[in-house]
Amino acid sequence: MIWTKTEAGRVEIRSRALVRERAQRTLLLLIDGVRSEEMLLSDLAGSSAADFLTLQTLGLITAAQRPVAPERAAALPSPAPPLLPVVSPLAGVAADAAPLDYAQFTAALTKLISSELGLRGFVLTLAVEKAGTADELQAVAQRALTQIRERKGDAAAAAARRALYGN
Repeated sequence: MIWTKTEAGRVEIRSRALVRERAQRTLLLLIDGVRSEEMLLSDLAGSSAADFLTLQTLGLITAAQRPVAPERAAALPSPAPPLLPVVSPLAGVAADAAPLDYAQFTAALTKLISSELGLRGFVLTLAVEKAGTADELQAVAQRALTQIRERKGDAAAAAARRALYGN
C-alpha cells in the first residue's frame, strides 16, 4: 500500500504534538506518496506495519489510490506550477526529458535524498516538505547535491545532478 501525508500530518511534522516515538516520527517524515509501505519498512529499522495504522488512526496519513506527489503542489498560487528542468531518478537519465512540475520535482528530490543519503538526509527531507516555492526547492536540491558530494564523492554527486537535471 502507498501512503500520503494529510494536512494534519504536515502540521504534526512541525508541531510534534501527537507522535513522540522516534520510529513513528521518522516514518511520518519519510511517507511521500510514492514509496510503498514495504519499501518504507525495509528502509527503517524499528518501524512496523502497526506504525502505519497508528499514524492513520491519528489522521496523519491516508492511503493513496496510486503514487502521488505531495499535496503541497495543489496549494501553489499559480494555476500552472513552474516547470523545473529535472528528470526523475526513477525514469533514468534522458537529455530530452520534459521538465517536471513542482509536485514531480518534489517527489523526485525526496526519492533522490532517500536513495542517496538514507536517514542522513532526514533534515533535507524536512526541508523539501517545508519548501513552498520553486526557488526554495532548488535551494534544497543544491544542499542535497552538496551533501551527496561530501559523503559519497564527486562521481556520486555528478550522477545525482544528472538524475535531477538531466545534464
